[in-house]
Amino acid sequence: MSLSTFIQKTAFSLTLVLFFSIVCKGQSPNLNPDENKLDIKAQFRPRLEFRNGAFRPLSKNEKPAALISERIRLTADYTYDDRLSIRLSPQNIGVWGQANMVQGVENRGNRFALFEAWTKLNLSSSWSLKMGRQVISLDDERIFGELDWAQGGRAHDALSFHMGKSNLTMKGFFAFNQNYGANYENNINNPSGNYYNTNDAFPYKWMQTFWAGFSLHPNFKITLLATNLGLQNYAVDSGSSDTTIHYTQISGANFFHDGPRFNSQFSGYYQSGKDRQGLKMKAFLLSASLGYKVNSNWQIGIGSDFLSGNDTDKSLKENRAFNPYFHTGHKFYGAMDYYHVGYSHGNVGLSDNYLNVHYKHGNGYSIGLAFHQFFTPNKVGKENHGYPKNMGQEADLSFGYTINKYANLVGGYSFYLNNPTVNFLKNTPEGKNYQQWAWLSLNITPTLFQAKW
Repeated sequence: MSLSTFIQKTAFSLTLVLFFSIVCKGQSPNLNPDENKLDIKAQFRPRLEFRNGAFRPLSKNEKPAALISERIRLTADYTYDDRLSIRLSPQNIGVWGQANMVQGVENRGNRFALFEAWTKLNLSSSWSLKMGRQVISLDDERIFGELDWAQGGRAHDALSFHMGKSNLTMKGFFAFNQNYGANYENNINNPSGNYYNTNDAFPYKWMQTFWAGFSLHPNFKITLLATNLGLQNYAVDSGSSDTTIHYTQISGANFFHDGPRFNSQFSGYYQSGKDRQGLKMKAFLLSASLGYKVNSNWQIGIGSDFLSGNDTDKSLKENRAFNPYFHTGHKFYGAMDYYHVGYSHGNVGLSDNYLNVHYKHGNGYSIGLAFHQFFTPNKVGKENHGYPKNMGQEADLSFGYTINKYANLVGGYSFYLNNPTVNFLKNTPEGKNYQQWAWLSLNITPTLFQAKW
């Protein structure tokens, strides 16, 4: 669907909504005012990036990359008398220049896809049911996150229950996925077979998640998480007859404190069951951080994350590499995304020790600086040619400026002090010692339409 066609259809739908609302209002004087609400918002987010060592080190003979990507997103929220909510959020993700100047029919660079599309029914004042494509963002997004940094974001096709009462909040999520495009020639009427393939699809076939949050005090909160994932990757083209579904579980707890001056966080997760290859999982994640508000403008913080991993020179009988699956790693493990995002680092685990400083001015601008020291807790390389556990250092400088109510400018510069350990893990033998990355983004989020009737 082209952008012009999408806008025309949206405008037509809105006209129908307004017309019928006026008719109903005129014919039914007993209708409660403001029963129905409709909000339509837009987002335009272009981002310029200069990649001279993002994701992995560049070797001495590699050239840096540069691109401008963008997100165009529309979000329509409809609510009826606190009983029913509907969200439709189509988006287009593109790279400048990738779509032809004179676009053909159904050009891939000009398609809209659904970021979110869900319906929520409020069953009572405490319980609600949501179904459809939805964001799952829990706690500080170490396990489940929206991944808003990525232009496409992350959403799940799921059924979810939500309960909120007094100091207790509970959420449950259930998903069952199929990929008919990979295994059944995209025939939705295929009469037999129940095999799932992860090619250009979700990484899991089954998902059940339970989350609970307890407010012990206005400044203290404890949360619990339990997740079960059913993993299957049947490839019909390979002739494989393995249809086994392996189940992996993640369970953990978080403690959050947010006081007038100090804030702190402690998290622990354990991963069990089996991985996608059927190996037994024994992995864990530990995290702790402490922040201090110097005044209304300045804040400083320190923290450490530890994710277990595997030695590189041993054949695996069990998997000790913790997989955070749906986390927002860009938020935690350095802005250059070397670890647990995209490119692998050999599943050797990670110890990330960091210090950050943040300044926010009342006139709408802010600046932040973070330092990371990375280690691996595992052995790297062969016994006769081992590598140090030091995996280098990263510094991330970021800034933001609020232009007006609907627009803000953000950007940053990062550098990574590379070493032979990282080169080995990232399979870049001649990686340069100094890697860098810079970005600049304009975020425009206007409210296009609001109505009550």
